[in-house]
Amino acid sequence: MGWERRLPPIAEDALERLSAAAEDSTEPEDAENGESGRSHGGFTKDEATAVLVADEEFTEADAEHALEVLFQRGHIYYVGDDVYITPTDG
Repeated sequence: MGWERRLPPIAEDALERLSAAAEDSTEPEDAENGESGRSHGGFTKDEATAVLVADEEFTEADAEHALEVLFQRGHIYYVGDDVYITPTDG
């Protein structure tokens, strides 16, 4: 059980783009309004889809499929309507 099934290229690309967007959106506490940045890639499902579709390599259907594959393989998880990237050890 020590092996991991390889992600399809579309899901790999989606995970890379979501991870990059999460890093960009994770900011220290905003002094003006007291809100802190999101951690571990928190997006709504619509925001995650929009991040992928904005790339123009993804259609909305591609984005939804990639999110489903990432969820099924444990790379993302949902809390209500929010999507989070599963933290890794490395």
